[in-house]
Amino acid sequence: MHFLHLSDTHIRNDYTTNSFTRPIFSDEFNPTDSFKKTLDHINRNAKETETHYEFALITGDLVHEGDPTDYQLFKSIWKEKMGDLPYFFCRGNHDRRQAFATGMAVSVNEDGDYIDQTYYQGLRIITLDSAQDGGHEGVISKRQLDQLKEWLAEPAKKGTIVLLHHPLAWEESEIKTEVPTDFEETIENSDILGIFVGHIHQGSLAYYGNKLQTMVEAISFGVDEFPNKSVFTNRTGYNSCTISEGHLFIHSVVMSPSQTVIGGCKKPVTENI
Repeated sequence: MHFLHLSDTHIRNDYTTNSFTRPIFSDEFNPTDSFKKTLDHINRNAKETETHYEFALITGDLVHEGDPTDYQLFKSIWKEKMGDLPYFFCRGNHDRRQAFATGMAVSVNEDGDYIDQTYYQGLRIITLDSAQDGGHEGVISKRQLDQLKEWLAEPAKKGTIVLLHHPLAWEESEIKTEVPTDFEETIENSDILGIFVGHIHQGSLAYYGNKLQTMVEAISFGVDEFPNKSVFTNRTGYNSCTISEGHLFIHSVVMSPSQTVIGGCKKPVTENI
């Protein structure tokens, strides 16, 4: 089973109307253009290698603080480039609750979180919502944990994968996802094959609850972390993933290995960027 992992597309119809995006994006380099180029690359590479992708995961920040029309742009690009290839997605910290729910035509729970369980040819795909209003880092609610326990009580035929925006495991202690008691234990004692995340705009692997966590390069721009600052670059990428006989394999594809610095911010981060 082959599938794609993409993240942090940050689509907008107009990047000049947002204070964060205006100084770092241009007509020559912007997330919408990068999204199109990435999907074109995926299609060319799949044809050359005779790889058949069955679905895609997109782990949040679909648009950058936009309205439903920005989600319509996201969906129209996907339809144009990928046709009817199914994709499963989660909400990121730049996806505003109401615009996200309306634009992506999804239902939310009593807390306004978008969580979901679906099956694809025996593989269970669970979506969690780690985004919080007005905050940069992730939070998983007790309500989500209770629902997760209920879903995981019965193993899936081909196992389970989980997607959420924020990493559960990360080397910098200040970048973390707040979780309820028993959350990690629930993950560990389950049929989960892998956890798929974004948010950091870097590709990396880690373990959480003895499960592989895969973080993918962003579609929009790359981030390099230093002790006193974060540096933004034109690096973009995606992951090509395979599940075979209960094992997960990840192949990272970096689209822009020759990097150019396009911006940055000082640490600690005190606002939602």
